[in-house]
Amino acid sequence: MDTLSYHCRLATGEIRLEDVLREVADLGAAFVQFNAVHVADRPAAGLAALRELAADLGLEITLSGDVVGRADKGDSVDSGVERIRRWTELAEAIGSPFARVSSGFYRNELMGAPDRIAAEQRYVTDVLRRAVDEVPGDVQILLENHSDFTAEEYVEIIDGVGSDRVAVFLDLINPISSLQDPLTVISRLAPLAPAGHAKDFRIESRYVEDRFHRRGFDVQWCYPGEGVADLTSLMGVLVAQDERAEPYRLSVEGLDNYPGVADQRERLGASLGFLSSLLVGAPPAQPAGAAR
Repeated sequence: MDTLSYHCRLATGEIRLEDVLREVADLGAAFVQFNAVHVADRPAAGLAALRELAADLGLEITLSGDVVGRADKGDSVDSGVERIRRWTELAEAIGSPFARVSSGFYRNELMGAPDRIAAEQRYVTDVLRRAVDEVPGDVQILLENHSDFTAEEYVEIIDGVGSDRVAVFLDLINPISSLQDPLTVISRLAPLAPAGHAKDFRIESRYVEDRFHRRGFDVQWCYPGEGVADLTSLMGVLVAQDERAEPYRLSVEGLDNYPGVADQRERLGASLGFLSSLLVGAPPAQPAGAAR
């Protein structure tokens, strides 16, 4: 479980990370992925206490960092490397084997400017290459397919960095944000990824006032099993990667959360059951309220 599933309640102080750990463990999850913003202000003793609690609950911990920067906003390679340095240090403190990072742009914002997309690709490649050389430790750096680059551009980035320390953090659904076929993207990038996110999406039409035609539609994230994504096929790609040396760490990213709404236990529990059924090859059990 990614703590982004609880973000709004964490941000308003309605729930503590310790409460999240206990709830996630009670749901039967194998690990919790801390978003860096949720733990960055904790002193060393506080991080050690979280790590100890997770161990007592039988949970592993992973870390999700943030964006390394954006070339067209004037971010420097130096600043990107320093951000990765902070996240890898935080990952070491909480016992995470990796720090997930991402670029700083969305492809839909630059879709008409291929030269600017190319500049962002060069920037991310340069930051990661420098980080491999300058950031000590063996924490792996995982670059998420963050609705930005194409699958082939990600392969070029990984090849350009040229280090086993850098790999892909694979979000199963993000490709739709950049008008790409998720199955094609996941099939290409799965061999490069030791971890990733699972979520789902709904399509909501936006009609004119008399409903004669629609102005367009919105894509809304939801929990796995609640939407229309072909997660059976996407999860099948992960299952087919049976030569992995380490367990694949797949975390639920429940972005559809609100302050004052404590619905995580029910929705995450249903999503865990749904995803687990895909892993063992049983007919997928539909969560309550699933839009299938």
